[in-house]
Amino acid sequence: MSIGRITMIEFTSDEALKGAQKLYLATQKEYFPNAQVVINVKTGPLSVMSLAIYESYEEAEKNLVGRQKWQDAVAITVKDTFYYEGDLNYFFQDPNAEIVAEYTEKDRQFFEAERKAKKSG
Repeated sequence: MSIGRITMIEFTSDEALKGAQKLYLATQKEYFPNAQVVINVKTGPLSVMSLAIYESYEEAEKNLVGRQKWQDAVAITVKDTFYYEGDLNYFFQDPNAEIVAEYTEKDRQFFEAERKAKKSG
């Protein structure tokens, strides 16, 4: 059965939140490679809720090292964070829905490439 991991994060400033979003986009494929679905929702001026869906608890556990790396990288700018996880007992996506987000896969690829260039340069 698929599982969901819901992470709540409150940042110390708007700049910290924006920086963390860009870092997440740059590292998402590296740190969370087996997440099947990721949905990040800005729930307040300085807070984000992230929902990640994994094939199983075993697959989700594989990402805990990457999750900790990301958490460590933003720790100084985080006021509070915690997460829940549990069995996915319902999933629906309207096949005709047009889902619009602030960041897209194209943005993720841009920030990932920018991070790789900084590392090698």
